[in-house]
Amino acid sequence: MRGAELYDRVINAPGLMHLVAAFGVGVGFIMLAATFLAFGRVRVLARFMGVLGIAISMLALFVVHEQTVEERAGQYVTVTRYRYPESTRFQVRVALLGLPAAAAVVTVWVLGTVKKRLRSSVPDHMREGRKLLLHGRVDEALVQYNKAIAIAPYLGEAHLQRGYAREAKGETDLALQDFNAALDNDPQLVLAHLHRGRILTEKGELDAAMQDFDKVMALRPNDPECYLNRGVCQARRGQIDEAILDFQRVLKLTNHTDYAEPARFYLQQLGGVDPTVSPLMAAPLLGPNGAAGALPGRNQAAATDHGA
Repeated sequence: MRGAELYDRVINAPGLMHLVAAFGVGVGFIMLAATFLAFGRVRVLARFMGVLGIAISMLALFVVHEQTVEERAGQYVTVTRYRYPESTRFQVRVALLGLPAAAAVVTVWVLGTVKKRLRSSVPDHMREGRKLLLHGRVDEALVQYNKAIAIAPYLGEAHLQRGYAREAKGETDLALQDFNAALDNDPQLVLAHLHRGRILTEKGELDAAMQDFDKVMALRPNDPECYLNRGVCQARRGQIDEAILDFQRVLKLTNHTDYAEPARFYLQQLGGVDPTVSPLMAAPLLGPNGAAGALPGRNQAAATDHGA
C-alpha cells in the first residue's frame, strides 16, 4: 500500500462522533491539568496532562481539516473532495492556530478561580491551627499551618504561627527559618522579632538578637516580655548594669508571674535590687529547677573572688 493511500485511510477512519469525543477528552485533560496546578498537586503529571490535552485536541481538529470523501462523477470518474465545507476548514485552521492560546487562557482562568477559593480558606486553616496549638496538639496544628502556607506563602502571619508550633516541638532551627520568612513578608511582625531574638540568644548570636529586641522596642515600647528577653541577652553579653535595668523595668511594668518571677530570679543572680520589694523583705529565689546560677552576675563574681 502506497503512503498516500495509507494516510487517507488513517485520516478518514474516525467518524464525527469519535472526533467530538477526542476533542472533549483533550479539553478535559486541559481542565484537569489547570485544576491540579491550582491546588499545587502532582505538578509534573499536571503539566504532562496539559500538553497531552492540547495535543489530542489539535490532532482531532487536524483530522477534521484533512478528511476527504470520494464521489463518482461518472462510470469511470471518481472525484475526491474534502468532507467538510471550506468555511468549516477555515475555522479549523483558525482553531489550530489559536488553541494553544485558548488553552493558556482556560488554564489561567481555572487557576484564578481555584486560587481565589483556596485563599478564602486560609483564615479557617489559621484559626484551626491556633486552636490545636492552644490545646497542645502541635503536629495537627502544623498540618493546618502547612496548608495555609501552601496556599498563601506570602502571608507572614502563617509563617509566624508555624514558627510557634515548631518552637513548641523544640525544632528551633526550623522555627528560626519560619520567623525569618515571616519578617521577609511582613517586617512589622513584632512577635516574630521577639521569638527570633530569643532563639538567637540561645544560639549565642547575641548581637543579632539585640537588633531584634531593639526593633521590638521601637515598634512596641514597654513590652515586659521583650525587656525580660533583652535582659537575658545583655547579661550574656556581659552588660550587667543594662540587664539589671531591663529586669527592673519588667517588675515595674507587670506582676504577671510569667515575667515577674523570672525577672526577680535573674535580678538576684546579677546582684540587682527588686524595685517593688523592700530590701529587708527580700528572700533568696530559686530557679526553674530549684537551683540558682542561670546568669553570670556580680554575686557569682564576688563568691569567686572570696574563694580565691
